[in-house]
Amino acid sequence: MGRMEISVKDCASILRRRPVTGGVPIARGEAPSGARFALSDAAGHPAPLQWEVTGRWDDGSARWLLLDFQSAPPAGGRSDYVLSWDVEADGAPDEAASDAGKRPGYVGSGDACVSAVEGGLLAIGKRLELSLRLADAAGEACRARVADMRVVTAGALRSTLRVEGAFHRADGSRWFAFRLDASVFTGLSLIRLEPLIVLNADSGVMQLIRELSLVVGSVDGRRGGRIGCGPPREVGDDERARLLQVDDRQVEVDGQIRDERAPGWAEMTDASGTIAVALRDFWQQWPKSIELDGEGLTISLLPSFDAGRFDHMEPWYKYQYLFAGDCYQLRTGQARSWDIWIDLQGDGPGLAAAANAPLIPIPEPAQAIVTGVWGQILPAGTPETAEYDDWAQGLFEAYCRSIEKQRDYGAMNWGDWFGERIVNWGNHEYDTTNQLLVQFARTGDPRYFYVADAAARHSAEVDTVHHVNADLWNHFAEIEGDPEAYEDTEPAYPFRPGMVHQHTVGHVSGFYSIQTVRELFIDKGIGLPPNPYLCLTATNLGHLWTQGTSRHSFISGNSFVRETVLTIGDNLARLVEDGKYPFLGHSHMGRIAGWTSLALAGAYEIDFDRRFLDAMRGIAEGAMEEQDPNCGGWLYYPMPEGHCYCKKHKHTGMAGFITAVLINGLSRYYGLSGDERLKPCIDAGVRFLDLDTWHEQWRGWRYTSCPATALNGVSQPGVTMMAHVNGALIGDDPEHLRILKVAWDEKFSKLLDEDTSAQGFGKAYASTMYGCPETVAVLASMEAPETSTPYGKR
Repeated sequence: MGRMEISVKDCASILRRRPVTGGVPIARGEAPSGARFALSDAAGHPAPLQWEVTGRWDDGSARWLLLDFQSAPPAGGRSDYVLSWDVEADGAPDEAASDAGKRPGYVGSGDACVSAVEGGLLAIGKRLELSLRLADAAGEACRARVADMRVVTAGALRSTLRVEGAFHRADGSRWFAFRLDASVFTGLSLIRLEPLIVLNADSGVMQLIRELSLVVGSVDGRRGGRIGCGPPREVGDDERARLLQVDDRQVEVDGQIRDERAPGWAEMTDASGTIAVALRDFWQQWPKSIELDGEGLTISLLPSFDAGRFDHMEPWYKYQYLFAGDCYQLRTGQARSWDIWIDLQGDGPGLAAAANAPLIPIPEPAQAIVTGVWGQILPAGTPETAEYDDWAQGLFEAYCRSIEKQRDYGAMNWGDWFGERIVNWGNHEYDTTNQLLVQFARTGDPRYFYVADAAARHSAEVDTVHHVNADLWNHFAEIEGDPEAYEDTEPAYPFRPGMVHQHTVGHVSGFYSIQTVRELFIDKGIGLPPNPYLCLTATNLGHLWTQGTSRHSFISGNSFVRETVLTIGDNLARLVEDGKYPFLGHSHMGRIAGWTSLALAGAYEIDFDRRFLDAMRGIAEGAMEEQDPNCGGWLYYPMPEGHCYCKKHKHTGMAGFITAVLINGLSRYYGLSGDERLKPCIDAGVRFLDLDTWHEQWRGWRYTSCPATALNGVSQPGVTMMAHVNGALIGDDPEHLRILKVAWDEKFSKLLDEDTSAQGFGKAYASTMYGCPETVAVLASMEAPETSTPYGKR
């Protein structure tokens, strides 16, 4: 019998029974197909459990398991459990099934029953009616028409009803899609609502929205209520009240402004009692509003406002892209979701606290890591990692402080960090989500997951292209610089869903003209005038990551994040299969081929679809073919401006960090495929990287193959450290490990002395963390030689 220790930790400082939902990893072969799972508490008593295998190893055994159960840990404390499974149960069902929720258009538990409404959206019992209210730029109401409704999860402890459809304008024309998941929990008075919009309009680059709200109406009429603020606003039977979170520091209550961050809850009383509604991350996603009026209780996800209402938020290039007059402007292809909870027994403060710190199952770190899904890392709390653990925790706190100091909040901003090239939103360069989740796995601290959850949802919803219409196609063509070239010829990189925007003003292009962004860059001294690189394209394959979102989809159970990873993977696989896109043959090929391979790996790990592995193989074979058989490097002449400034003759080679990214992509393919052709390729590539750019006397690597770049100093980039981790694990040259240790000792000593209190550290978090936990683990488990032996004397 297999077993895993699991804990549930309360970060909301409340004591109440709540649902627990989340994924845990299982080692390869430990839980074959047909295994059945059970949960017991610290005293050994059985605990009701619902489970589903959401990912499998290549041998068919369970790889990720999504758990649902209920727990009431002490306020600020933890409850412990043991997950066990029986590997002898051949023919057992593949999930903990139940008859609950199997009626079409209905899920329910006690009073918490959610059902379809003829000609409408949803009803909660015979007490409440739910509707989505959308107004276009003209203020016209746009009806939410349901196209499909089905139970997507029918379990003993949680059942989920999904409603899908589209908003239609007043003239009947379709606008864009919506999805609403409604979950009920056996024995609890809670209902979870997860509305999602996808801007897949048939025309237009920008979509203008006056208002988007979720309305909770009482069938018997409202008889009072209150809105959470300090102190709560009591609302009489016939009274109307509204709270607007104006920005991350101010609220407006009944027209009066005050400094406050509203908790995001309201209560409504009707003939049956008092209900509570809460929106997770309410003030962080400003503007938001809560209103009690004759309709009932309204949570405005995009609340109506007067033109100029948010003009005070500066700088303009950070915040103002979202507003156009009295409307919100969202770019076609974007998406956004929200997390709303209803408690049919009231208690708004408790509901908001629980919503903002949901309970998740946390596997014991050492047991989670030994499953193999997290790569080469060590759990926190070991003697070998003590100093590193303290530093990593401090860096995380610095990241969170930076978000606060920089006010990195907003309806489309929440989850991201600001400051790349001064004016850009970061769009999680270097995979912030993954760095946070690795720390979650190492420490078991749910705070890492909460921050990673916001980051993953932002990446999947805001930064990824989910739809391309003709107008957006033309917009992308304009950004690429030659619209006419795209009129009759399919480009090497066709514009389609699955593209991901790199760091840019407004997260994605389209909010400002190309000329406006160019003038901004020149004014701020960014890049080389008169034509600095503007970061507007969605086709730059050197800036996309899926490893974090892939892992997040398993831990959170978020189906849209999972779908997004697969959409990105499909786009990349098609690029490889088409054979037109130049992954190789130029001085930036390393980052393009390397990051693309790593992104394909994230998609492959969702369900081990061989198509993604085959695409990785195609890139790897091209890279092996271009690798120089003598020196082991990838040589390109002339090196571009920025990588070599020599005037008479440019140098040959590549930027060291780009070579490292390529090595990391090839190493990931080797790890997934076992293709032995890659071992000598990786070994030689790391050796070339050191012979080409390493400076022993300064304990770091210069920027590129051009020797003059050492005049600007040396460094220890995370991607280069990671390349040496891979070289040490895969290759045979002891020099890889020796240099890794020398570089780490130098890097870590600097990191310990670094001031992380300054504003803007969000930009540095992911790039600083990249490769660190893997380096610490490798150096703790392998003995590095203290001296170097010249190659000619070995």
